[in-house]
Amino acid sequence: MSDVNISKLKGIVGDAYVIDSPSEMAKYLKGQGKPAVVVLPASTSEVSSIVKLANEKNVKLGVGGAVVDTQGITGGIAMVMSRMNRILEMDHLNLVAVVEPGLLHKDFILKVAEAGLNFPPEPYVIETSSVGGCFAIGDSDSKSFEYGPTRTFLLGFEMVLPTGEILEIGNKCIKNVSGLDFIHFAVGSQGTFGIFTKLLVKLLPVPEAKKAVIGTFASMHKANATFNTLIKRNVHPTRMNLINASLAKIAKPGTEGQLVIIDLQGFKESGKNIANEVASVLTLGGGSDVKIIEEGAEYDQVINGWLKVRAELNAKPSEIVEFVVGPMKMPQALSQLEAQTGDLGAYPGIIVEGLLGYVCLALPEGTDKLALARKVNKLAMSLGGNVKGLLGHKLKAEVYNDAEMWKQTTSLLSELRQQFDPKGILNPGVSLEA
Repeated sequence: MSDVNISKLKGIVGDAYVIDSPSEMAKYLKGQGKPAVVVLPASTSEVSSIVKLANEKNVKLGVGGAVVDTQGITGGIAMVMSRMNRILEMDHLNLVAVVEPGLLHKDFILKVAEAGLNFPPEPYVIETSSVGGCFAIGDSDSKSFEYGPTRTFLLGFEMVLPTGEILEIGNKCIKNVSGLDFIHFAVGSQGTFGIFTKLLVKLLPVPEAKKAVIGTFASMHKANATFNTLIKRNVHPTRMNLINASLAKIAKPGTEGQLVIIDLQGFKESGKNIANEVASVLTLGGGSDVKIIEEGAEYDQVINGWLKVRAELNAKPSEIVEFVVGPMKMPQALSQLEAQTGDLGAYPGIIVEGLLGYVCLALPEGTDKLALARKVNKLAMSLGGNVKGLLGHKLKAEVYNDAEMWKQTTSLLSELRQQFDPKGILNPGVSLEA
């Protein structure tokens, strides 16, 4: 990038918010790419001006909340949204908030809780995930059975399109879409269709009480069997998660064995009864050190341990394989998985989200991810599921020997991206087909 371009960026955001020293840029970047400059805008108009400049000069532009992935933007611009970190409105009566995208997800949850409200989606990566990133990634998390996937908490947004134009869509009404739902179409696009600059977010009342029931098991199979028992008894808690022994030591230091975490958010009295029932099921199922946790600080410690483990796996997408099956098919899935990978308890990392039938498998060093994913996908398909995301769709097309199905999918995604971003400048390192 020329000095003229950097000079123009300084004219847009101010000298202090344009960084071109490699040592100073490093804290804002991840990956092997080498952008020419980091820029920190403070308003929608500044974001729009930067994007228009990138279009004018045909410069690649990567965007992130606190840290930008540099893939595909060598010589380009890394835009960090951390200065746009305000809650612009907290509407208690309508249970919504208007928030800027650079506010850290964990800080937003705390501020919402201080206001006596609840924002259920979990941070993707605890320390660096932003509210904008929450919706740009748009993943489901372990509370999705009770609260729904992340996208359901977005009611509208302001977005700078890859051409620099500004789009506003949505309102405070829950029922505000008829026909094509573009609000949720943008969720999960990973910043390829535009840059969120304001988000209209749905909130919920804060739960009256929070409890957790934890226990350890000698095997993944025994632990998972208790999940099936709870589901058969129509016990559907907020979270129902299982962490294998190697990760359990990270989530709760000193743990020996596979760790089960059952999270119960709701009412005080009914929660007590359910917690007692869950503790009994875990104990009868072979669990040890079964404990009901009601004290707030200890509860937070347990849940933060879960979030830490989940974040560590999310931080290395190239080193994990994720798949889903029906929750009641999980015993067969784990048995068949063990036949392919060996003892699950000793594996580098496995988490199971029991209510969602979801498994995340951390791969040993040197594993051929695609080869293993093919095996896991056939396993999951035999049980009515598949490997998660578009990788699963691709592998399913392989199983059916239907190259045309995959070609049509990738062509559609490419055409959509081309329509939004004719010059291909925005987040070029993101592949929606991956």
